[in-house]
Amino acid sequence: MSQIVTAAGTDTLIVDLLVKRGCLKEGDLPTVRETQRKERLPIEDVLLKMRIVSERDIAEAYAEYLMVPLFEPSQTEVRIDRELSGLLPEKLCRDHLLVPVALHDNALDVAFFTANSLHIVDELQWITGKTVFPMIAPLSVIEGILGTFFEDTFWPGAGGNSGDFEAVDEEEMDALDDGANEEILHLDQPPPPGRDGRIIRFVNQMFEQAFRVGASDIHIERFEERCKIRLRADGKLIEVAPPPLSLYPSVVARIKVLSKMDIAEKRKPQDGAIALKTGDKRIDLRVNTVPTVHGEKVVLRVLDRSSIPLELSGLGFDERQSSDLCEAIELPHGLMLVTGPTGSGKSTTLYACLNRLNKPDVNICTVEDPVEYKFSGINQIQVKTQVGLTFASALRSFLRQDPDIIMVGEVRDPETAGICMRAALTGHFVLSTLHTNDALAAVNRLQDMDIDAFLLASTLRVLVAQRLIRRLCTKCRESYECEADTARRVGLKPGQTIYRPVGCRECRDQGYRGRVGVFEVIRITEKLADLIQVRTALPDLRRAATEQGMSLLYDSALKKVIEGYTSLEEALSVAVAGEEEEEKA
Repeated sequence: MSQIVTAAGTDTLIVDLLVKRGCLKEGDLPTVRETQRKERLPIEDVLLKMRIVSERDIAEAYAEYLMVPLFEPSQTEVRIDRELSGLLPEKLCRDHLLVPVALHDNALDVAFFTANSLHIVDELQWITGKTVFPMIAPLSVIEGILGTFFEDTFWPGAGGNSGDFEAVDEEEMDALDDGANEEILHLDQPPPPGRDGRIIRFVNQMFEQAFRVGASDIHIERFEERCKIRLRADGKLIEVAPPPLSLYPSVVARIKVLSKMDIAEKRKPQDGAIALKTGDKRIDLRVNTVPTVHGEKVVLRVLDRSSIPLELSGLGFDERQSSDLCEAIELPHGLMLVTGPTGSGKSTTLYACLNRLNKPDVNICTVEDPVEYKFSGINQIQVKTQVGLTFASALRSFLRQDPDIIMVGEVRDPETAGICMRAALTGHFVLSTLHTNDALAAVNRLQDMDIDAFLLASTLRVLVAQRLIRRLCTKCRESYECEADTARRVGLKPGQTIYRPVGCRECRDQGYRGRVGVFEVIRITEKLADLIQVRTALPDLRRAATEQGMSLLYDSALKKVIEGYTSLEEALSVAVAGEEEEEKA
């Protein structure tokens, strides 16, 4: 069979078959050949792109000529299980547009899109150890089954963490224009036929599967001899099946078109945004491209605004932390800072505080980069540095707008820090974020920005530090008694019952599913204010805070271990990271 196809040449073969069947007119052939020459596409893609014939026309022509069955899923029940989808490598299936569709003892039915892939039948038999019987199917059928077969292996960790506190950080979001001209991509709409449709379908499936598992980032990377797609799920990067290398430029171009970037510009970094809708759910993407030595790298940040908890009770503070935080933000003036690395959910905490403070008799103004969540009753400004609208310039303008509460996305420089301090001293309550290892380290960071110690003692009201650690899968976690030596070393009781990861189908053998927040809330009491004013060393400040009953980040993480939310290893990763960073500093 393959010898007949090879001798005839698949390009000439399908054209002759379609002409004989009356699906293709000979008068159209010069235009078809010219288009194929210019775009360097397979003849089937050209015919579909020009809408001269349908996918079914091509499939029926091949099936009749090769005397093989036409695979029609509406008439054939396809058993989709791990055994069937695992018979052939995913990359092989995607590169050659083929799928295994039925297994009968030692016989395997495989559906192909074109005849030019039939030459690998012998290879398929060698891989599977079974006798392969080829079939022909339309392109949309092949790609639809590919997406269904490989959704687990393409995006590990399916199931997501919609009920968990997920990081949404102000540095990693990008506002989308909510004007009347905003374009929203509806993933439910079928893509067009042909090669363009193949790229659109691949990108859409990538988006849908990322949403399904609750991914926070998608990395699309080009290397010398291959490309990669990596997914950040629950804080971990996992490599997944990439598109064929030949399709990489088209995938990147599709994403750049959606995010309104210049597709011709490949020498400079670009930023963009995409608005998507799947079903009734709206999801936004922040897109960034950078040129590398082998081509452009694209990173997409998944922004599911519906998953942002807007109540303090939903963030995971314990009773003492919640009480200290609520009392502090109800004060008429002062400064609240939320600290932590990028991706720890700082702005989620700020939004929850704003939501609590948002009342008809309060004037709230925010300056953000970007505006992540739009509130009714709050005046929000988007930073635009290209026109001179910075944090500092917006803050100066706000102070003339008679605000009661001001939220600043981040204190990035001494000028912004100084204006925040002056605002807190003149009767305003100011909320902002800062990048430090823990809450009290913010004191030293602000002193490095030339803020006087007496100003800090007068304005600071509450400092919050937070992290996200992986949550144990409740379906498979295993309890055990902590060894005495380990317990004494980490601060647990000897024989304390805690939990460890195991791995099951629900968590894709990871042992973890989703993430949970760990917090440190330091209420600036009179004693702490006095210590700050005399520039007390950071370890002494921490000691004074714990003596007043406040839990540090490490203590909060251990509490999550005792409560069964996470493992001891995850809790220790919070403390170890902080210690290492302090040593480097």
